[in-house]
Amino acid sequence: MSSRDARPQRVLLGNLEPMVLLGMSRLLADGGVEVLPGEDGGTKALLTQVARDHPDAVVLGLETRTARELADEVRTAAPGTKLILWARDETEMQVFDPGSPTPRRIFEHVPDALLTELGSSPTGPGAAGGLDGGPA
Repeated sequence: MSSRDARPQRVLLGNLEPMVLLGMSRLLADGGVEVLPGEDGGTKALLTQVARDHPDAVVLGLETRTARELADEVRTAAPGTKLILWARDETEMQVFDPGSPTPRRIFEHVPDALLTELGSSPTGPGAAGGLDGGPA
């Protein structure tokens, strides 16, 4: 087992809306994932943080006008990092695995699927529900 496998997954939360950021932080922490909140400062700050912290995955908002451009920049800066684009209404998640040019699109049980993608199990207060603990 590598040292990367021995520790919790480290996930950097990027350009998410405040309520989504709060709910996702709780969901991931309850699932045993180490959450690295994104720093203020836009694209440059996010790319600097990715290079400095070497997260296992980066989660970005799917709806933002620049989501695809930012996703491309993160994938270029950290090609070995999983990238997840998250729809704020929890109806879709796009997962770019390292080295894959196209995402896998997930439309069902999205909060639980997020934990599964990060090697965690859907347990805790937000399990089987939305990021706010309500229905997904």
